[in-house]
Amino acid sequence: MKLLSVGLARAMWSFDVSELNPGGKDIFVHAVPAIVEDYKFKSYTRPSEDLSQGIKFTNGEFAKDDGTVLAVNCTIFSDGVAADTYSSTADSEILLEEILGSLPSLGLVYRPEMVRRRFYVSQLNVRCDKQLCALNPKLVEFAKRISSAVGETVYDFSALEFWPDQTRVVKPANFSFQHKINDPHGSDHYWSQAALPTEMHLEFLEEFERLLSE
Repeated sequence: MKLLSVGLARAMWSFDVSELNPGGKDIFVHAVPAIVEDYKFKSYTRPSEDLSQGIKFTNGEFAKDDGTVLAVNCTIFSDGVAADTYSSTADSEILLEEILGSLPSLGLVYRPEMVRRRFYVSQLNVRCDKQLCALNPKLVEFAKRISSAVGETVYDFSALEFWPDQTRVVKPANFSFQHKINDPHGSDHYWSQAALPTEMHLEFLEEFERLLSE
């Protein structure tokens, strides 16, 4: 399994965001301008706009310790804060640590123990030498039957998904492995999604590739 690119690396820390502001300050005066300036966000939600989807900061920049500059987005919800990069969820978490850690200097409150749970969405583009139909050769024949019945096109077994329990309140992202959309059948390029840190996502994909080889 070879990583080709990261489509999304999202980390979300869940907690009661109102605890950041026990003094009831206007964050659009005390915090938002500083965050926009520090990370060069090109657009962000204003107080006059719809806040139901959170306070969004988009098209920003985050400089890592090694000098690499990453494209970043960040959203503040009522129940947590999410950061998006296109490198790894580890980088997204470093960004969250930095932004939240700066809040006390802006007159707000943040303590690491406030975070109750961490969620992830990792979307990767990868190359895999094995085809999904290797799971069971009978899938090839079944796809041929579908193609014959429908006519004028060719079907292929192109995606596999594992879903979380849909009856639960918390529903993490599906684990998906599928041929990239618009790629021809037989392509070795795949798209995968998981509710895992990027590094762990890659480990699961390597394990999955071994299953296709057995």
